[in-house]
Amino acid sequence: MRTVIEQTREIYDLTHRQITLTPSGQAMMAYLWRDWGGYIGQLSWTTRDQLRELTRATALAPKKAGLDLCCGTGGIARYLAEATGCAMTGIDYSGPAIDIARRTAADVTPPIRFDHGDARELPYPTATFDAVVSVDSLVIVPDRHRVIAECARVLKPDGRLVFTDEVLTGPFPRDTDTLRALSVYGRLFPQTPSGYRRLLTHAGFVGIDIRDSTAMFVAINRRWAESYRLFETQGREVLGDKLFDDGLAFFETLGYQGAAHRLGQIRVLATRRHG
Repeated sequence: MRTVIEQTREIYDLTHRQITLTPSGQAMMAYLWRDWGGYIGQLSWTTRDQLRELTRATALAPKKAGLDLCCGTGGIARYLAEATGCAMTGIDYSGPAIDIARRTAADVTPPIRFDHGDARELPYPTATFDAVVSVDSLVIVPDRHRVIAECARVLKPDGRLVFTDEVLTGPFPRDTDTLRALSVYGRLFPQTPSGYRRLLTHAGFVGIDIRDSTAMFVAINRRWAESYRLFETQGREVLGDKLFDDGLAFFETLGYQGAAHRLGQIRVLATRRHG
């Protein structure tokens, strides 16, 4: 029997290839992000303006080292490296995503390292990075306490953990259609904002700042669904009918659940306690 991670990896392997390597996927992304700063390689609910805020929060700069956790095809890592001049590393469990990231970052200066690996067991020495960043990815990773503990381990004292994630803001939906729609890209493991605060505190983080960004999350999910409908002919050709219909249902459901105050998005900044 396949594990939850194995099931999720397969759909993300396919999605990364379809979005990145097809003209239809690129056209869809251009439309999706046209009012929010453009597409820079993010499969997320985070705009370019929000990424600028995240970048400032990391305090990354030349001669500092950053880690993009669950980096996908590397768009966020490239953005951070180019914006700050830091040495960036990206890690993801999707082999095709890492292959694409390595190809598309081949000419970036300073060079970016991309590794294939598990967020729950990072292959880096203790106190390696000045900042760890993750954008809209942790919700699909089980054992969140292990992920947070690994972030604390690989961060230098006073290093910063900065991430966005989807969270539970009300009763979790239980009806069959909603649960099926939300599981298209793998099972979700949403924390609550207060649950994240407890996990971060337990792992030794201080200065924890959690901000709600659900309104933009809802708007972007609605645009995702709109882009599916606009590019339906191309989308069905690239994805096939089942995955196209499932993807549309996923984004429509997320937008509805966000507007109903059941699911949302937060931006988090926390500092690894010194000593």
